[in-house]
Amino acid sequence: MGKSTFSGSYEHSLDSKGRVIIPVSYREALGDHFTITINPNKSAIAIYPEKVWEEQLERLSRINPMDKTGMQYVRFVMSVSFSDNSMDTQGRVLIPTRLRSKIGLIKDIVFVGINSYIEIWDAEAYRKYDEATDENFDAVSDYVYEHYSNTET
Repeated sequence: MGKSTFSGSYEHSLDSKGRVIIPVSYREALGDHFTITINPNKSAIAIYPEKVWEEQLERLSRINPMDKTGMQYVRFVMSVSFSDNSMDTQGRVLIPTRLRSKIGLIKDIVFVGINSYIEIWDAEAYRKYDEATDENFDAVSDYVYEHYSNTET
């Protein structure tokens, strides 16, 4: 399987056991095995396809074991990362209790496609984030074009 691409947002709910149905449009790109962890800024849960998670692990492996701050980051990330997950026949996956409590997921959630991985947000937190981004979209857009546009000719 090639690179996975995820886009769009979908509202769902967690069931009483902490399971959620993965949106149909994400299932093929997610693959048979994936890792559930926290996203890079601790605002949501992240679900990484196996190949993308392997790239994340490669980045983490480059942190010098004598770098106390770097290893603090590695320990935290690895302690909230649950690998080798798969969907059941109904497309459901269990979100680990530790991750649900760190993010504050109780019932209503939003899936957001982030190109190479998926985020799961608390619905109210995502609504506020989305509104703030919408209000400041010109500044956000300018920032992205200033920092990430190719200036070489």
